[in-house]
Amino acid sequence: MNSPPPQHQSPQHQPQPAAEPTAVAVASAVAADAARIFDEEVRSAVSYERGLAVKALLALALVGLVVAARVLFLG
Repeated sequence: MNSPPPQHQSPQHQPQPAAEPTAVAVASAVAADAARIFDEEVRSAVSYERGLAVKALLALALVGLVVAARVLFLG
């Protein structure tokens, strides 16, 4: 019936709770991720536009060849 008294750990030996990221750290991580995504989107858009420009130049060259052939052979 006599049980030993409960033993309490001193505050120095209690495990510390996991530190949660601060709002500044979270905002910084979000901003870095947004900047990376933005850079990827810009690169993708520039690549797409460059492809369109190349296709347009090829189409103009083809039209020029057809016009030149028509002028030379059909007068």
